[in-house]
Amino acid sequence: MGSNIHLKTEAIRLRRKGHSYNIIRKILGIKSKGTLSHWFKNLALSKKSRGLLNKNNNLAHKRGLFTANKNRDVRIKKENHEAYTEGQNYINSISEKELLLIGAALYWGEGSKSERMTSTPLDFSNSDPAMVSVYMKFLRKILRVSEERIRAGIHLYSSIPIDKARKFWASTTNLPEDRFFIINQVSRASQGKRPFNILPHGTVAIKVSSRIQFNKVKGMIHGIIKSLSK
Repeated sequence: MGSNIHLKTEAIRLRRKGHSYNIIRKILGIKSKGTLSHWFKNLALSKKSRGLLNKNNNLAHKRGLFTANKNRDVRIKKENHEAYTEGQNYINSISEKELLLIGAALYWGEGSKSERMTSTPLDFSNSDPAMVSVYMKFLRKILRVSEERIRAGIHLYSSIPIDKARKFWASTTNLPEDRFFIINQVSRASQGKRPFNILPHGTVAIKVSSRIQFNKVKGMIHGIIKSLSK
């Protein structure tokens, strides 16, 4: 009996210090929340105690949110890594047929569709070096375009050093540096509004002057559409 009176006295003292039921139960080793409810049924808290209780509840809420957010971040990172690994494991090696489909799809998305009867070139532009590298493999391995037929240009902002951009895209494409012409052009509407680092190497344009190759790729794209519409 004396032990319960002591616990009740200590519980009331802690409650008046603004502690929550859960904290008091943890400190005193009380299992039942109903026991505290019974003890505090007629307990009148001072304005100071109510203020401390609200403050401690807010702190506990913030700590709970922080812990929940931290656990959520850990879970999301784990899920993302598992999904990335699963996706990567789908790909073992790329066959020539698969490279053909990839290259045609890349041109479908990023290539020029402007067509002229006598001189329509393959004209592909992008700023992603990995994508450009894959497209170059498509030109060389699938279309078998000779090196001298491949021209390249770089669209630059004025803040990007020309020599640095040339070296970067020459390394990416395995084309000689002197093969790249430079277009340094920014529209009036965008002057001073674009971050300098948005395209750190500019955008590269890969050109193959061949209406035959253009129509071949056009046929590949149509073949994809036709095959998937069956």
